[in-house]
Amino acid sequence: MTFTLLVAALVLAGAGAGISRRWPVLGKVMMGLGGLGLIGIVASEVRQNLFSPQPKAPNRYEMAVSYCLANCMLGDLAGRSGSVVLLFPERRLMNADTEQSFEEGFIPPLRHARVALRVKALRLEGRDRDGGRGLSAFQKALAQARDAVAVVSYAGVPTGFERLFAAGQPKIPTCYVFDPQGTTHWLPALKEGYIRAVVLPRPGMQARGQEEIAGMPQTIFERFYLLATPANAEQTAASLKAQN
Repeated sequence: MTFTLLVAALVLAGAGAGISRRWPVLGKVMMGLGGLGLIGIVASEVRQNLFSPQPKAPNRYEMAVSYCLANCMLGDLAGRSGSVVLLFPERRLMNADTEQSFEEGFIPPLRHARVALRVKALRLEGRDRDGGRGLSAFQKALAQARDAVAVVSYAGVPTGFERLFAAGQPKIPTCYVFDPQGTTHWLPALKEGYIRAVVLPRPGMQARGQEEIAGMPQTIFERFYLLATPANAEQTAASLKAQN
């Protein structure tokens, strides 16, 4: 489009110069319009290239969550290939910038490990009364992830999540969880091994000015988060209850 406008402005100015001897007034008008067009095109290009808004940088505080979960998953899935589903809450509960930060924190560990794992994002859909995070919403979302080798939930898990793994239920991939609310809904499923790792905000650590937090992912994680595994599930749950 810019090239077309540039050619049109040059043609108009050139035509004005060509007829200016015979029709001086019309020629000057055409040359003036052509010149104004060229000035406008140059100004538009300068504004777009120098003053256009820059893409928002990923939030390293949020990326640290994915860094930890990705490394936990890689330790469990060594040598395996397939798809990994990143499960996000409804859009009204998590904006696109936050989702992007979580996704961008998840990808580098996979690249460094050089594994054949493909990442796919899904979003929970539910009713208002459960905030889109109820058991039925998870059941519907996980039904779309049956062929995945792992599911990473950034929406925590609901009470009774372990029931989705009961005998007679369709098989669900191994899960990894970020529980931003700091609940213990994940405890039964973690103890039974259906969930392999849960990341939680460290009690008492308020991450003010998240966008300004800098540093290595591991350092940020150790400062602001806890990692619950089947080995320390009870102790982590007890520490959270004590803080509440």
